[in-house]
Amino acid sequence: MEKVTRVKAPQRAGRPRKELAAEVDERILHAARELFLARGLAGVSVAEIASLAHASKGTIYTRFPTKEALFAAIAIRNSEIVRQGYENASSLGDTIEERLTALASEILKHVLAADSIDFMRLAAAEARRFPDLAKVGRMMRERGTHHAATILRDVTQSTQDRLYAAFAPERLTRTAQFFLDLVVAPLLLRAVMGEDPKSLRPQIRTHVAESVSFFLTACRSGEAVR
Repeated sequence: MEKVTRVKAPQRAGRPRKELAAEVDERILHAARELFLARGLAGVSVAEIASLAHASKGTIYTRFPTKEALFAAIAIRNSEIVRQGYENASSLGDTIEERLTALASEILKHVLAADSIDFMRLAAAEARRFPDLAKVGRMMRERGTHHAATILRDVTQSTQDRLYAAFAPERLTRTAQFFLDLVVAPLLLRAVMGEDPKSLRPQIRTHVAESVSFFLTACRSGEAVR
């Protein structure tokens, strides 16, 4: 069972209201995540979350009406942390292949972190008992695709790259999804299904090199048959 760490209540004097509200949100989300990982959604009460977060049940319900809503907020926070870790990676490299390789490598480095995988495993395990978590999964997939499409737009700014129809604005979202499914999903799925993320990280370099090459070959082939 994962150890639950108590969240310290902060000093409140002289703090701006928005900053205090954000701090309360963070304490609630941190406490909920710790407890959910330790005992699952069904095994945790809102009263326990409130006690660990030094907040009242009313404060929690005002912000998060259900435990599923809390779970969704934790998922969004996790995705933002991952995104911040890789959003600048696409500027590395001179060619599109080098930039996509740097991007994919950084995405995998961050999503294969133990904290991220533990939470994804929890989501997969709880989805049957809490069907609304499937909506969270879809939402996170859409957010991931949107982030990837935004970065791919920046990656493919050169005149040569814009010659690929796959990177046209009207196709970029779909192309981003193909990119994630081909380059990120295989190692991520293996981790969620139980493989140790530490054993998968050394495979990132080879996997990314092969999958990015295949992805760009498919983009070029699409041009040939258009």
